[in-house]
Amino acid sequence: MSARPKVYVLGGGLSGIAAAERLSRGPDSPFDIVLLEARPHLGGRTGSYFDTRARREIDTGQHLFLSCYTGTMDLLDRLGTRGGLVFFDRLYIPLWDPERGLHPLDIPGNKSQLSAAGGLLQYEGLPFSLRLSFLSVARAMPKIDSDVDHLSAYDFLRRAGQPEEVIDRFWELVILSATNLPSRTVSAAILVRILKESLLSGGEASRPGYNAVPLTELFVLPAMRLFRSRGVTVRTKTRVMALSESGGRVRSLSTNRGEIALGPDDRMIVALPPWSFEKIVPVSWQETPLVDRISRLSYASPILSIHLHYEKPVLLPLITGFHRSPIHWLFNKDAMEQRLIPETRSWFDWSGGTEDDLLPTQQVSATVSGAFDLLDRSDCELGRLVGEHLLLVDRRNTATPRGIVAVRDRFATPILGTGQSTLRPEARTAYLNLFMAGDTADTGLPATMESAVRAGGAAAEAILADLGPTAPGKAAAISA
Repeated sequence: MSARPKVYVLGGGLSGIAAAERLSRGPDSPFDIVLLEARPHLGGRTGSYFDTRARREIDTGQHLFLSCYTGTMDLLDRLGTRGGLVFFDRLYIPLWDPERGLHPLDIPGNKSQLSAAGGLLQYEGLPFSLRLSFLSVARAMPKIDSDVDHLSAYDFLRRAGQPEEVIDRFWELVILSATNLPSRTVSAAILVRILKESLLSGGEASRPGYNAVPLTELFVLPAMRLFRSRGVTVRTKTRVMALSESGGRVRSLSTNRGEIALGPDDRMIVALPPWSFEKIVPVSWQETPLVDRISRLSYASPILSIHLHYEKPVLLPLITGFHRSPIHWLFNKDAMEQRLIPETRSWFDWSGGTEDDLLPTQQVSATVSGAFDLLDRSDCELGRLVGEHLLLVDRRNTATPRGIVAVRDRFATPILGTGQSTLRPEARTAYLNLFMAGDTADTGLPATMESAVRAGGAAAEAILADLGPTAPGKAAAISA
């Protein structure tokens, strides 16, 4: 009896995890799955570490979830950890503006586009005369996202009737947070896709959520347990150094642990960032369209995460955003880990001011997207900057942090600028046994958790499609 063919998944981030989960689903999987990861652990950007001063597990970077993350929710259901997420019943986030102070963006959590528009019109962080311009955005939406891919998000918003001041004082933070790029850089097609799946689908699709358990417990450890039960081979500390190719197929992988030969029916999914993929391709591929397009996506935008531990608690909402500011978000980690959400706090008064949002915490996390200007600041400087923003929220926040840790991810996400839809590869490539996933895969979304999960699933589905309708789980996947 011959051995089953193998699928080698290169990269153990969320995209690789999603691909391996899909291919190993069901008792009669047609493949042996081998997941290769260069780091000592899976998870990619969704990881955690133990902070000895805070005496707790801290995420390397704070991630927000949205209720429209269908792929991520499905993966967490299969990992058995969806209960580790907490979702608001509505989009409710206090936002600070230099001119008007702290005001909540409050959008009801139903499926009506009118309720989303109503919530935007009631946002007091902008004068009412400026808020009226929000109504023109929905009318400017193209039917096909790629029709505006030649425009930047900024150019699209201007054409959609958004004044400079509204872009500067509202949209810029939304775009930076969602895409890790400023509005003048990122493709308008990506903004359009985000809006169609979230706000323009009504408040129900825009509800924010957060992980109440460390990301390692949410994704990494349950994935390892699941793969062990399904017989998936996970090889960490295994770096792929090069691919060899002949006859339109990948023939072997060179790794730091030796050579891996691919059989005639074996496949490979690349779930690596573009700057890693272009380093391992054969010389003969250098002038091919695939590598040329990937190379043009190999420019990165950084994310900076700053974690502070206080001996004396400070006061902070669960989540606070800052317009026109070097710090974009502050997170109240103590409240998050206690799973506190507005609708479950009996003392929370929706009719009152923002002061009712304030909760004590000894652990604060700050996030800066597209953080080119702050990466080289010292941890102490960054801590002082976060302290200044805590004072903006409440003048009583004068405590000095006991510990400051800054996590600088210089290669966080690829820059998906104008024309990105012509560069991002589909799952199936011109090479018979090579499939693409990861941040560059053409999902239409920015390089988020959701995009990574969808890309991994799409690569797995492309492989299963070669087996025809009898592929395990195929009927269920199609009906879903």
